[in-house]
Amino acid sequence: MAEARRVKEIRTLNVAKDFRGMVLLAADTGEKLGEVRDALIQPTEGRVIGIVVRSQGADDLRLRTNDFFIGQDAVMTSRESFEHAGDHAREMAGGIRAVDEMVGANVVTEDGRLLGRISEVYIRTDQPRAVYRVAESTLQKFFGRGFFLPGNVPRSFAPDGARIIVPADTEDRYATSSLAEAL
Repeated sequence: MAEARRVKEIRTLNVAKDFRGMVLLAADTGEKLGEVRDALIQPTEGRVIGIVVRSQGADDLRLRTNDFFIGQDAVMTSRESFEHAGDHAREMAGGIRAVDEMVGANVVTEDGRLLGRISEVYIRTDQPRAVYRVAESTLQKFFGRGFFLPGNVPRSFAPDGARIIVPADTEDRYATSSLAEAL
């Protein structure tokens, strides 16, 4: 008898719509510690390096990816990881907030052509990877046009967050029409 294999579905979250606002819970106590405000992305590697959390009565805290787990309805961490969130700031240097800093950035090729703007950022829940959705206009985004770009394609991200530089052949070589293809 052949054993049936179960294919695990790759779960992705739109950072602005699905991830932002998720509750952060302490797995060891069940205590609500705060809520997710944003994902921290290393923009040219497409790597999620952490999350930004708002806690009651405190400034935003940053948790490293190995200090939390994204569940179906909540993000889980340990109370100890939460209390030591500030100890790892150096490891997260260079991390850009997906929604607050990346969304709206122009996507420009190395030969100077404007391809559009980052309209959405998606993250995988099974591994720390990001995908960017690029659309030229709000209307194009509304009608589902534009393309998806794997997060490891960009060459550079401007310090002011205004633009991200991609290879000249991005449309032909890296752009995909669906999120699943970009993963």
